[in-house]
Amino acid sequence: MLGFCTLSIMKILCIMWGDLMKHRGLFKTIFGGKDKPIEDVTDFNMYSLLNSFSSTFYTNTGNIWDMDVVRSAVDAYCRNFAKLKARHVKPGTTGKSPYEKILNYRPNPLMEAYSFYYKIAANLKLTNNAFIYPEYKDGRLSLWPLMSTQIDLLEKNGQLYLKFLFRTGKKKVVSYEEIIHMRGQFFNHDIFGSKNTALKPALDTADAINQGVSNSAKLINSIRGILSASVSTKDEDLAKIRDKFVENNFKITSNGSGVIVTDTKLNYTPINEKSASISADQLNYTKNAIYDYFGVNEAIVQNKFKEDEWSAFYEGAIEPVAIQMSQCFTNILFTDNERNFGNEIVFEANRLQYASTSTKVTVVKELSPMAVLMKDDIREIFNMAPLPNGEGQKILQSLNWINADKADEYQSKHNDTPPDPTPPKETPPEDQDPQEEKSTEENNSGDAEGGVDNGSQQ
Repeated sequence: MLGFCTLSIMKILCIMWGDLMKHRGLFKTIFGGKDKPIEDVTDFNMYSLLNSFSSTFYTNTGNIWDMDVVRSAVDAYCRNFAKLKARHVKPGTTGKSPYEKILNYRPNPLMEAYSFYYKIAANLKLTNNAFIYPEYKDGRLSLWPLMSTQIDLLEKNGQLYLKFLFRTGKKKVVSYEEIIHMRGQFFNHDIFGSKNTALKPALDTADAINQGVSNSAKLINSIRGILSASVSTKDEDLAKIRDKFVENNFKITSNGSGVIVTDTKLNYTPINEKSASISADQLNYTKNAIYDYFGVNEAIVQNKFKEDEWSAFYEGAIEPVAIQMSQCFTNILFTDNERNFGNEIVFEANRLQYASTSTKVTVVKELSPMAVLMKDDIREIFNMAPLPNGEGQKILQSLNWINADKADEYQSKHNDTPPDPTPPKETPPEDQDPQEEKSTEENNSGDAEGGVDNGSQQ
């Protein structure tokens, strides 16, 4: 009886655990499972394209992520791309937006913001496509980057759908209007970014070089020398001679002196070559070709960049994608009416963090008098913590600057000031003698007092 009860309890626990594991599955976490899945509907048609007869897109990247030079290039790009911060622009409001809290800290329950943007950038670089699925559950927004092996373009009632096929065999159909889709090298396909076929020659060369160096190193390190017998000997006897020679001369326990001894029957020739004959120019050419394709260089990969190099990298490689991501997120997260009122998501980076100290000081000195920076903004530039109790939210401004709206009012107040009752003293011309001016004043004063002409006029 006790055994039967124990068995029943274990069975119940197994069923509960199975249900729990099903509930915790990532597919159900992202897409839910309450409603009837749309992929069960059979009245879909393949979406017809203009420049392709195939409505299926395969995202297989091969093994390029496993190549060291590719991973170092993509990783360098993604590390810097993940530093972007989101800002919700909403005219007429103050304070942090809920969108900023989600996008800058925890886009979904399994990812912090850095990993979220890193994965988006990696997908974009390796497949030239990045898909982000917005999931609304219990009034909370979660954003999930999707990776699938195959995507089918479907059509129903004139609307475009994407059917994702994942490696586990699970499928999900999503309306294209609900998905955030970022594209790279968008040219020869009507919907998706181009494949990385242009990178294949450089990858093949890099792979051949890696294999050549590896095989050459193995061969060189495995053969120490050539042992020649001066007389004809059977193969099995040669093997015994070799093994005995190695035992006597190359094992430390047998040969502590490091001196090799041979007789007249044997001749040993050591192989001292320890490096593979691969051209350094060829190695650099292949590496730079891959770096150029992914928009990085050696200074960025090895974190040796200077201020100007970082600015060029940001403006040429990071900022264009940040602009695209801003537009994609804005179009999906806000309705037409919300966008008409100025709502948008903007992704940007604090570029001054990578500037030299002299540049930071110059920027602060030039912008602070114009009431552009708060105290915390200045402290952030110099990697300092914010001030407590809201003290850092105060804006600094010089008294030498005036609000443009107050300029007319300021001038009108000065123009309406009554004149000074004391007339200003006239300054004599430069060519007039001061004594002559004095006499003239005396004559004029006499005329004024007595009313008598001095006789100089007729």
